[in-house]
Formats: sequence, structure tokens, C-alpha cells
Amino acid sequence: MTPEEHQPGEHADAFREYEELNVFGTPTGRVVLAAKDEDFPDAPRGFSWRLLAERSAAEIRARAAEYRHMADAARTLPANQSLQKLAERLEDLAARRARVESGQP
Repeated sequence: MTPEEHQPGEHADAFREYEELNVFGTPTGRVVLAAKDEDFPDAPRGFSWRLLAERSAAEIRARAAEYRHMADAARTLPANQSLQKLAERLEDLAARRARVESGQP
């Protein structure tokens, strides 16, 4: 799967969530909800936008690791359990994405 990047000022393809990427292709943490044919917001030179749904398996696994790290630092049991559950769901999503990336059903 090759993610499609969009430039600031271009029109969004669909009503979806898009994340901003810096000049190295790394997510900046900025996310927008853009309607179909709505212009993407301005961004620094070299930055672009892509669908959140186009994250790779490796990016999803990295996010799962971040949630596990946050769970270890959680001060309450409910917070720990919630963060662990998010990490597990992201790991499942990463496994499915890896199968798609490798051409498996």
C-alpha cells in the first residue's frame, strides 16, 4: 500500500480524517477532519497531508508501543486497563494491515 499525500490547498478526496506529515514523512500530530472537496489547511513548506487510514503496520505498532508505555505510567487501574486495551486493538489492526501490505487476505 502506498499512501497518497496531498499538498496544502488541494481538495480533499473524501470526508475523512487526515494527518499532517513533515518534510521527512513523519506525522506531526496535527489532524484535520476535511469534507470532500474542502481545501487542506496551510502547512509549512514541504509538509503534506495523508489519510489516517493509510498508516503502515509499523506506524500502528509504534503507536501501540506508546500506549503501552503510557499504561505503565498510569496512576490508576482503570487508566492502565484502558491504555492496554487501546494498545491491544492497535496491535490487532497492525497485524491486519501487515497482511494487506504483504498481499495476504
